[in-house]
Amino acid sequence: MRKGCVLLAAAVLGICVGALPAGAQEFGTAVEAFWAAETQDEVDAAVDALLALDPKIEPLFARLRAGRSYGVDVPRGRQLFTRQNADGTEFRYEAYIPESYDPTRRYPVRVYLHGGVSRPRRDNAPFWRNAEPYLRDDTIIVFPESWNEAMWWQTNQVENLGGVLTHLKSTYNLDENAVHLGGISDGATGVFYHAFKAPTPWASFLSFIGHPVVLANPQTETHGQMYVTNLRNKPFFAVNGGQDRLYPISSVLPFFQLFVNAGISLDFRPQPEGGHNMDWWPQETANVDQFVATRRRIPMPDRLVWQTESGERFNRVHWLVIDELGQVDGENDFSEDIFNSIQPSPPGVPIGFDTLGELASGGIQLVDLLKGSMAEVAGVRAGDVLVEMNGREVANVQDLRDAVQAPRDSPGMPLAVLRDGERLSLTLVPPEVVQAQPAREAFPLPDPSGRAQLLRDGNRIGVVTQGVRRYTLLLSPEQFDFTQSFEVTTNGVVSFEGLVEPSPEAMLRWAGRDRDRTMLFGAELKIDVGRP
Repeated sequence: MRKGCVLLAAAVLGICVGALPAGAQEFGTAVEAFWAAETQDEVDAAVDALLALDPKIEPLFARLRAGRSYGVDVPRGRQLFTRQNADGTEFRYEAYIPESYDPTRRYPVRVYLHGGVSRPRRDNAPFWRNAEPYLRDDTIIVFPESWNEAMWWQTNQVENLGGVLTHLKSTYNLDENAVHLGGISDGATGVFYHAFKAPTPWASFLSFIGHPVVLANPQTETHGQMYVTNLRNKPFFAVNGGQDRLYPISSVLPFFQLFVNAGISLDFRPQPEGGHNMDWWPQETANVDQFVATRRRIPMPDRLVWQTESGERFNRVHWLVIDELGQVDGENDFSEDIFNSIQPSPPGVPIGFDTLGELASGGIQLVDLLKGSMAEVAGVRAGDVLVEMNGREVANVQDLRDAVQAPRDSPGMPLAVLRDGERLSLTLVPPEVVQAQPAREAFPLPDPSGRAQLLRDGNRIGVVTQGVRRYTLLLSPEQFDFTQSFEVTTNGVVSFEGLVEPSPEAMLRWAGRDRDRTMLFGAELKIDVGRP
C-alpha cells in the first residue's frame, strides 16, 4: 500500500476518516462480518446488512480500505485446504505459510501451477513435486490442483484460482498487489491462459518450460479465444530449454517475438542446454526473485486494453468491463493492431526434427518433421527411427547433438533410419536458397469479439472501441477526484460529462466480488457507445 493512500482518498472525497456514523460499533461489526464472509450467500447477506445501516461513503471507504483483523494463532508450515466452486466442485490446494508469519504485515504470494493436467485427479497431495526449492521465508507459496476435468485453461479454474486467493485472505494477511502466478509445462500454459482471460488479480506471470501454442489447439479444450494484445496489461518472465523435446526454444521463439512486437513486457531467459525439467532453477532463482520483487500490481492502471468474445465472461480487466458486443457507427478500427500472425523460425540449421522420442532399444523416433525442411526433402518420414548420422551411431539426444556438431567433408549429412524394420540410408543436403516459412495464425479467432482500450488523464478518460456497444467504468476514489467533473470520450465523441455521485452499494457489491481492500470502487459509470 502506498503511504498516505487512505488520507489522499479521504481528501479527494472531502471527508474526515475518523468520523463514523451513529452506531459506530454496529457498523464496525458489520464490516468485520463482511470481510469474514466466505460463500457468495454470506457476502450478499453481509452487504445487505451494511446497506441497512445506511452508511456514508466516506467512513465506509475508510473501513473497507483498512481491511479485516487477522489473528496470531493460525496454522503455519505446510497446510492442505479445500474450497468449493459455485457449482459445488471441490478444489484442494497446498499453502506453505512461513513459520515466522506475522499478521501485522502483508505477505507477497506466489501461486505455482503444476504440469500433467490431462491425467485423472490425484488422490493425494503434493500437487507440485519437490516443493522445497520454491519455498521462501518471506512469501506465502501456493500449489493448487488441476486434472483432466478442471484444466488450467478452463473457466472452472479461473473461478478456482480467484477463490483460492479469497480463501487464503480469510485467514492470512496477503499483499494483494504482490500476488504472482507461475507454472511449469501444462502449468505454464495455464499461466498464459489466465494472462489472456483473467489477469486482474495478478502482479506478473512466470512461464517455466511452457508453450502458448497449446492454447491454439482445439484438442486441448481451451475455453475462450486468445487475444495477444490482452497480454499488454501485465509483465512476463519465461524460461525454455534448447534441449526440451516438447517445447524447445526454437518452437517458442516465434510466439515470443510476436509478443514483443505487440508491446508485451517479456523477460525471456533461454537455457540452451535445458531439457523439459527445472534443473536450471538454482541458477535462475535470483533472476526470478528480482523480477518478482520489482513487479507490483497497479490495482487501477491508467492504461488498459481488453478484448473478449463475450459480454458475460472474460469481459473485465481491472476497472474496465465490456457489457455488450456489437458494431456501432463511428467505432475504431484495430485491424493494424491485432498481432495474431507468427512467422516460423527460418531453417537456419534446417535439419527439420521437431519432436524427438528416445527408444529404450536405442535410436530416436522421429515423431514430427518441419514442413519444407532438409529431412522432409531427403525423404525422412514421421515414425522413422534415426540410428545413425554423419557416420556416428545415434542412441539418444546427446548422440544426435554430437553427430550434428561433428566436422564433415561436405555440406550434406548422411543418416540411417529404420522404417518398418528396413534400414534406409539418406542424406540431408542444405538447400542453396533457404525459403522462409509462410506466416500463419497464432491463435484461432472464429467468433466475433469486441475490444476497448482506455487512457486516463485526471478525471478525463479517453476510450476507443471496436465491436462494443456498452461498457462500464469502475471509478475509484483513490484514482479520481469525485468533487470534480468527469469527462468520458468514446471514439472521439463525448459519452459522459458531469459529476458522479459515489455509491455505497456499488462500493460494497464490487468489494464483495473482488475481496480486495486495495481495489475499491466508489461508483459505476455505464456507457452506451455511440449514444451521448
